[in-house]
Amino acid sequence: MEKIRTSYGYKLNRPSSFVIVAPHAGGDDFKTATISRQLAESLNASVIVNRKFFKEGNKKAKLRPRFVEDFNQLRWSHRKDQYIWGNKKVAMKEFFDDISNFCDLAHEYNSENKAIVVYLHGIKNEEIGIDLGVGIKAKGDGNKFVESIYDEANNSGKATIKISKLKKIRKKISEALKEKFNLAVTIGRIFIGWSKRSAVQFHKHEGRNDYAIQFEINRQMRRKENREYLINLLKETLEEAFN
Repeated sequence: MEKIRTSYGYKLNRPSSFVIVAPHAGGDDFKTATISRQLAESLNASVIVNRKFFKEGNKKAKLRPRFVEDFNQLRWSHRKDQYIWGNKKVAMKEFFDDISNFCDLAHEYNSENKAIVVYLHGIKNEEIGIDLGVGIKAKGDGNKFVESIYDEANNSGKATIKISKLKKIRKKISEALKEKFNLAVTIGRIFIGWSKRSAVQFHKHEGRNDYAIQFEINRQMRRKENREYLINLLKETLEEAFN
């Protein structure tokens, strides 16, 4: 099965409930393209990777301004109650159209008739191994959570997976990373994903109802010597939580 080249990078559809996405693999989040591709292979999942566009703060921005676009920053119209694409690159609209199409195809492979969309990002943090973004944040390290409706910013997003699944995911990854690397696993500590402008929220608005989760992975875990361990851990965790 060969990947298909696109205006933003590449995509590959497989008969699976999982869709793996790398929005910042064009030069912002180190090795997320490789991790996304290998995780998708291990899960027999679909994969969609942005390899061409990068954020405004990237060192390439001044040299290649036509490729500046943050694929994790959507535009939401509260008045129209929908996403607006007019001021975004055409390739970004294609990116999310392809995600939508793959998610629709993924429904039949899940008992709940939902796609499970996994966004992979990178963070710069030496103490947190992985920060989970699902539209809510944990109060400390406990099992109590704050939803966006109660936050002063009131970003109006929703929880993008069930709390029971979130707890299961955090428990498994936390135990593994604490023992092997002495790294913490947090929920919404770095990037919460509760604004409708965030890609994970795309899956709960404008008629969609998928599961979506973003893994913000620190650089140590993305290095070559730890990459196989990371991919196996994510594979096992996702299969246990959603199958």
